[in-house]
Amino acid sequence: MPSNSSLRLRARDTDRVDVCGLLDSAHDDGQLSDFEHRDRTKAAMSARTLTELDALVSDLQIPDKLKGSLPLPPTGPGLGLRLRPRLAIAIGAVAALGAVVYFAIGGGDDADAPDRPENVLSAPGLAQMIDELRAGYGDAVVDEATIYPEYAWIQRAEPGSPGMYQDIDYRDGLQEPDSRTGRDPKTVPVDLAQLDIPAVVGLLLGAPQTLGVATPDSIHMSVENGDHGPEVSMYLSDGRMGTSGHITAGFDGEVFSIYPATD
Repeated sequence: MPSNSSLRLRARDTDRVDVCGLLDSAHDDGQLSDFEHRDRTKAAMSARTLTELDALVSDLQIPDKLKGSLPLPPTGPGLGLRLRPRLAIAIGAVAALGAVVYFAIGGGDDADAPDRPENVLSAPGLAQMIDELRAGYGDAVVDEATIYPEYAWIQRAEPGSPGMYQDIDYRDGLQEPDSRTGRDPKTVPVDLAQLDIPAVVGLLLGAPQTLGVATPDSIHMSVENGDHGPEVSMYLSDGRMGTSGHITAGFDGEVFSIYPATD
């Protein structure tokens, strides 16, 4: 049996992503319903320890080729698991898909990476952008934001100037804003600080499977006030296959609509 201290080892982003790959596999072979898959993916992205991750897959049948992705490896042919010091590289198509999406949205920074996350659509990248907005402007309230892996485009009201807005480029940090006219006075802003980052990133990680865009080469997310209040819309496309789709959800990760891939 592992020690209590071992069971409390902190999970890494790579651990969380590998578990998401296992959940995708379980959903594909009918072990998990759509709701269970979404719920467990959300939990995986916010898990703090390897034990929390293990609890999300401990009742699943894991194919031999994917057992290298388990946070706590099996002790035998059954479902029992025990701790290992490091997570092996994921093997198999589903685990590879999870890795593709993870790196596409900014995972896997190495020790030589700069302090600012390289990819804005990763959980650390979103958190950093929001922190910089709050530091630079006093809050993270925006009219809308369009976020790509490499940069983000942000609009927010010009303080003290009705009918004007600030056009902000976020690329390697906040750039100097441009003031522009033409802001609709009926615009309802949203507060990015209210975004449930683990829930939203969890949805994004599962989006290729949900939308049927297996290997997206273009990913971006828009944020604005919508029919249900503050909303995020995630757009994925694969130019090589000619497929695209998008998901609309609330800031808490609740899915409002799914538009699967179209040719």
